[in-house]
Amino acid sequence: MPDITEKMFAVAVRDGTDLFLWIRIRRAESGIYYVFATGREEEAEWKKWNPHGSQHKDGRFHHKSFDHKVFPPEQRQKPDADFKGTEQLVTRPIAPDEPRLVGVICDPAKFDAVLEVPVSILSAKKYETYVAVDLTEPDGQGNYHSRWTNPLAACVR
Repeated sequence: MPDITEKMFAVAVRDGTDLFLWIRIRRAESGIYYVFATGREEEAEWKKWNPHGSQHKDGRFHHKSFDHKVFPPEQRQKPDADFKGTEQLVTRPIAPDEPRLVGVICDPAKFDAVLEVPVSILSAKKYETYVAVDLTEPDGQGNYHSRWTNPLAACVR
């Protein structure tokens, strides 16, 4: 398998002329995939919270908050050359007013790729729209869950 290079991805919401960061995704050189909820990362209290999910190179998957696993860890397939299909990293609800309320501006220069979501496609009904981030095999498609009314997806390869 070729060397893995560090990559940073973002899901951001375009509201007028502003672009707000909603989710950060990191593919580390170690082969671990991280997904981060966006907030006030520069604040000390946020750094203690540090909510994130991770898919490890041995297939372990878990979410952490305050450095503790918040759901039972799962064993999934390894994100290596034999990876097939998709593994969901996170599904996060989004209301059209939330990115602006959280207020984290997205700087596209800090990311290898940005999935830009127009605020106009988010449902006005709170938490009827979800952003899903899936880990996929090369050239794979996201696993769009039919239970979500209005899914958005970012596929990480």
